[in-house]
Amino acid sequence: MIAQITLNNGAKASVPAAEAEAAKTEEKRTLMSAEPGNTYIIKEINTDDDEMNSFLFRLGCYAGEPITLISKKKKNCIVVIKDGRYNLDQMLSEAIII
Repeated sequence: MIAQITLNNGAKASVPAAEAEAAKTEEKRTLMSAEPGNTYIIKEINTDDDEMNSFLFRLGCYAGEPITLISKKKKNCIVVIKDGRYNLDQMLSEAIII
């Protein structure tokens, strides 16, 4: 079965239905939903708070950068960004889209 999807640049594309469904589920995946021990590429920082944006940028956490999730608890996670290890609370972790 073939599905029609819209790409980020607005163009339409036809892909198998299974791939289209996978693309939908991966579209807005936050760091809190990631698996520990894996490295991901940051797609975007989803926050309206300029102070939070600035803080994450100073850590080296911005679109295009790799981020490694070391461990995850209920309300925080430990990540490696640019050779630095940080403990991020739930609010910061959910603002990072991978």
